Amino acid sequence: MFGLPGQGMHLRLDALSVLFLCILLPQIVASAVAGMRNSVTFWAFALGMVLALLAADAFTLIFGFELMSATSWLLVLRGDQKPATFYMGIALFSAACLIPAVFLPASSIAFVLVALGAGAKAGLAPLHSWLPRAHPAPPAGVSALMSGGMVKVALYVLIRYAFIIFAPAAQPWWGEVLVAAGVASVFIGALRSMLETELKTLLACSTVEHVGLITVGLGIALRAKAMHDPALTALGLQAALLCAVAHGLFKPLLFLGAGEVKHATGTTSLNWLGGLMRGMPRLSGLMLVGAAGMAALPLGPGFAPEFLLLHAVIGAAAAGGILARIGFTALLAALGLSAALALGAAVRLVGIGLLGRPRSLHAAAAEDARRAPLLAMALLAVLCVPVALVPGLITGALTPVIQLLAPQADPLPLAYAPLSLVLLALLVAAAAGLILHRWGVRGTREVPAWNGGFGRPPVWLPFGDPKTQPSASGLSEPVARAIARGVLAPGGLDPSEAFLFAPLFRLHMRCVRLAERLRRSTIRQRLAFVFAVLVTFLLALGLGEGG
Repeated sequence: MFGLPGQGMHLRLDALSVLFLCILLPQIVASAVAGMRNSVTFWAFALGMVLALLAADAFTLIFGFELMSATSWLLVLRGDQKPATFYMGIALFSAACLIPAVFLPASSIAFVLVALGAGAKAGLAPLHSWLPRAHPAPPAGVSALMSGGMVKVALYVLIRYAFIIFAPAAQPWWGEVLVAAGVASVFIGALRSMLETELKTLLACSTVEHVGLITVGLGIALRAKAMHDPALTALGLQAALLCAVAHGLFKPLLFLGAGEVKHATGTTSLNWLGGLMRGMPRLSGLMLVGAAGMAALPLGPGFAPEFLLLHAVIGAAAAGGILARIGFTALLAALGLSAALALGAAVRLVGIGLLGRPRSLHAAAAEDARRAPLLAMALLAVLCVPVALVPGLITGALTPVIQLLAPQADPLPLAYAPLSLVLLALLVAAAAGLILHRWGVRGTREVPAWNGGFGRPPVWLPFGDPKTQPSASGLSEPVARAIARGVLAPGGLDPSEAFLFAPLFRLHMRCVRLAERLRRSTIRQRLAFVFAVLVTFLLALGLGEGG
């Protein structure tokens, strides 16, 4: 009844589909419980993602993928028209790349088209500029599903075609392209999340970073598979898939929390928040779980994936020649710097938004979140616990997926054992509590040494002295000044700062200018661009077949 005449629509359920359905379904349930259950467009959005994951033929895959794109555009349009226009241009570009690619035979040009189409929808650099604008626009439940689910569906398409359908034509440089795009996404996403002051935009930039981490793992695995290195292939896939599982849980949790912060205070600007830990203790406690994953802290859901990814990078450096050693060593340094920036972004989120003294009357009068969003966030937080404390069980469950993608791979058990660290931390906490109870000072004391904490403010300044109350902009000022000096006055900048920040900032500004040109183009120009791209692809295919 449906699909192409005489062909219909075909569905499949294999290990890879099951994994991404397990990532997606908790997000759909949480978003529906949090307030989106009465939206028909939301359910059509969810249906498109599920259909793309279950597709067994190219037509069904494109139909589900484009249904996901169209419905998500409608949801973004209801929130803000300006980013929706830009998002529509990216969606058309993605379709223009994917539609011819899925019908081409296995080849390098088909892989490049799939990487462009799926990478644009996933927010992979340099096609990432739409994501920090579009994801914060709709309601929190939609933002959660877009950042946690939609980008995973795009990565699913990339994984299936790169590792299964196009596997006979795989080349090592395919993986190197993914690694390059991934590390650019990691760096740009972590840097922007450190600089942003709007909470949902900060989380969207963090999504760009984590998409980059997943892509780096996939690139290492794809390169190792083409070079017939099953051990490194398994390690790269373990890192990428575990990162996808973790990000699919803690990032929707944070977006739902950001939506409740806006509902309670009327703003998501970190410069106007503060003190929410007292007024909204249950919401703040759940957001701490997501912040621990975002910062990749030990005993958090984001630590084990980055642990595996760093080991995969080290393994790739050790297994290659001199150029590979240099390149992957530089990649290791870039990932380390990005991890530090991501930690700084999480510290700003918690320290400025949740702790300290309220910076506005609305933040001071905020009450705890509503019951339904708290239940949705609690569901995701509970699912984060096994990823954080027993990641070895999760990687064990990933073995059928890894063997489907790389039949020769033999995944090794994860050596990271956080339960022993938990027991050690509990032992230390018990010893510290015993010492404080036996020899500690009774009662509490308030000291006015610094008004940035919980000390009692003076009567004439109920929110403390603005000069001593830290802000989100002030905390990120050193990084912002390093970038600005690197661009405006490179001669007066330390060489290390100029080398790291100035080229990255210039690249980002070029992407912003290109995005602005796309946003200002008319619908006729965009459709003409899609038509021209399709004709060019068909011409290249014809010349290739004729040659």
